Amino acid sequence: MNIERPHECRAAIAAKETGARVLMASKSKIGQLSNTDISKGIIAASGLGQAEDNPDVHSADMMTGGRFLNDPAKTAEIAGRATREIAFLQNCGAKFGMDGQKFRLMHTAGHRFPRHVFSATWKGSDIVLPLKSYAKGIGVDFLENIFIARLLALDDVISGACGVTEDGRFVVIQASAVVLATGGYAQVFQNTNNVPGITGDGHALCYELGIPVQDMEFVQFYPTARGKHGSRLLLNERLLAQPGVALKNQNGEDILKKRGITDFMTVNRDQLAQLMMQEVRDGTVVMDLTALPDETATQMTPLLPASWWKGQKVFPVAPTAHFCMGGVVTDTAGQTGVRGLFAVSEVTAGAHGANRLGGNALAEIFTMGAAVGEAAGIAATANQIPAQIGPMAEAEKHRLENTFSNRGSAPDTLGRQRTLVKKHRGSKRGIRHGMSCGGCKIERIDP
Repeated sequence: MNIERPHECRAAIAAKETGARVLMASKSKIGQLSNTDISKGIIAASGLGQAEDNPDVHSADMMTGGRFLNDPAKTAEIAGRATREIAFLQNCGAKFGMDGQKFRLMHTAGHRFPRHVFSATWKGSDIVLPLKSYAKGIGVDFLENIFIARLLALDDVISGACGVTEDGRFVVIQASAVVLATGGYAQVFQNTNNVPGITGDGHALCYELGIPVQDMEFVQFYPTARGKHGSRLLLNERLLAQPGVALKNQNGEDILKKRGITDFMTVNRDQLAQLMMQEVRDGTVVMDLTALPDETATQMTPLLPASWWKGQKVFPVAPTAHFCMGGVVTDTAGQTGVRGLFAVSEVTAGAHGANRLGGNALAEIFTMGAAVGEAAGIAATANQIPAQIGPMAEAEKHRLENTFSNRGSAPDTLGRQRTLVKKHRGSKRGIRHGMSCGGCKIERIDP
């Protein structure tokens, strides 16, 4: 299975529990430098707070937020499984913000009720690392620092994948089931808060097999990011809820009140991003945290820039590429048009329609990771690996050798691509890409 976020671990765990042998392969160290690892660990799950909240309400909120372009079956699956996945994560050792035995819940725009749990220290690593440890403990195998170059399939049946390791070895992985979970493609934008490896690898691998993609134009821009390339988010869902905190234009006007908006909870991310861009065209927009009390700031320290404590209270902000709603076409079990090839979460289309609500990315990761991993594990034991994998692998090896031997542009002329290549070569901020395979056999072929 080919994976990017901690749904790599969740899918691998679910597949392993079916009795399949499971290998997770990754472009970098598994569990580190994924979007979930750098997230705030926020997961939307109904049934943890107000009695009126339930999966049907959660699913309806997703449909409304997605402008009714969602796949209703996928929204129902995510909303229906989210609460049990919180319990599963706790069982793995994940820590959440709690008041005694009750979850501390957060409320974000587009959701009718407070239903968001968050990690104990507002760090995705609170969830990622326990999940990886759990996967390792039940016997999931890891293969790190490998770039998957091609999926191997014959007559619309998957047979494995092949790629190149960090030290230049060509590796063939036989697998009777493969799960792609490579994330989105936000790194195609100059400004993004995604980690370096989110480059649409899974989309490209599927495209080469003729698997359809849809809704690729639906990209979510997080409204309030700072930094030269918008790489650091100011969590507007949490900060704008504080009295006195406001988004202001260069004339000092509150840009929400300017438009008659008195409750920021009525403005979804896509609406706020569009509103922000209308103001950014005319000048700088800032998040003004001058009125934020020290006591409140102390409680929110992980969410605040360090410079706030040094006296900076006003921060320029602008939208940045954050999440991709479009992707590979699958059913609710993650099955693509190639038998045995599955895909899950941000590499797929449908769950979020034209706009994702806050907290639903991680909800999708763990719920769909569990469902798709289970389906892939069952398929791995049922499918036979085609005997023709050898010729396909040799052809790919030959293609890569020719690619690497061809002379092209000097690296200095490749701009941003050069930066990504340098990060891939041994850097701790290496490009991320993952793969997990059920029923697998590894053959290493030196070039």
